[in-house]
Amino acid sequence: MRRLGVVNLLLGIPGIIYYWMLCVVVMGNPISSWGRSVRDLLEESSIFPLQMILGPPLAIGTIIWVIANVNLIYRRKRAGACQKTSSKITHWVIALGASLVPSLIFLGVASFF
Repeated sequence: MRRLGVVNLLLGIPGIIYYWMLCVVVMGNPISSWGRSVRDLLEESSIFPLQMILGPPLAIGTIIWVIANVNLIYRRKRAGACQKTSSKITHWVIALGASLVPSLIFLGVASFF
């Protein structure tokens, strides 16, 4: 369980950038406007929409995070280190929580400045 937490804490450090990019997309374009087919007249038009620029890095980061956690959980199950009470859901919740810790620390420090 310790390795799962440490690996996800380390993956959460570059994850700060990915969470920030998601925040930029959501704050810039509300989720309710993503499905519209008609463009707003006040919207800035550019060559590349924001989702096309930020999509590949977010996808690559998510794929790396999922592959690392699948590998850790599979190795842990195979080694017999899991007790009967722990499940895959518990492992994924710990992985998600541990990867969010660096972002929460960064936001906490940034809120003072």
